[in-house]
Amino acid sequence: MNVSAVIPIRYGDCFNEDGAPRMRLAGHELWEITLRQACEATSLDQVVVAYDDERFLGHLKPWDDQIITCLRPKTLSGDNSTTLDVLAFVAGWLSEQGIGADYLMLLEITHPLRPKGIIDDLVGSTGAQNADSLITSYPIHYNFWRRDEAGRMDRISGTGENAEIGLYEELTGICSMFRPRCLASDNPFGEQVDLVPIDRFWATIDVRDEDGCWLAEQYLKRLKITL
Repeated sequence: MNVSAVIPIRYGDCFNEDGAPRMRLAGHELWEITLRQACEATSLDQVVVAYDDERFLGHLKPWDDQIITCLRPKTLSGDNSTTLDVLAFVAGWLSEQGIGADYLMLLEITHPLRPKGIIDDLVGSTGAQNADSLITSYPIHYNFWRRDEAGRMDRISGTGENAEIGLYEELTGICSMFRPRCLASDNPFGEQVDLVPIDRFWATIDVRDEDGCWLAEQYLKRLKITL
């Protein structure tokens, strides 16, 4: 089974106009943490960095022999595009390069607190599942209220001993996996979807802003985790 990791990065998210790093975590640049995690995994066949600006190439040079760089169109770097759009583009691009991946794994730089070994563990468990996608998620342990079409309020209980329904927060960027053929369709998740629950709050922290970075730093200190 061939699994290609895809790391979408935008220059404007990572650097200021003067080239200085925009955000660091535990002394590391955010994009570098995820890139290193992917390169250290032993189960990935390719690590594809989908960048949007030629200025990034100089920063990627230390990983030249471990990664494949893919320049994505400017249309896929705006706020109207999603990481799944980027993933679909990379799937087509890899096919044109003659690289036939069975799955693409999405690794977003805003989720750097991945549990150790989760990339290899997920790839190792995928072969027996034959799913169209495996989505990393967080089990919800609290309740929601929802207004239906008639205006009535319904209470939805989260997971627990007496839960009526299992609820999960979708966190695709931790290390979700997708079949390329599904990414090219109207339903990128496919018909057979399996969830990969990650019941560790710290692993779900999104560090796309200063508040998220501050929270991640606190957990790293508390748990004595090094990146």
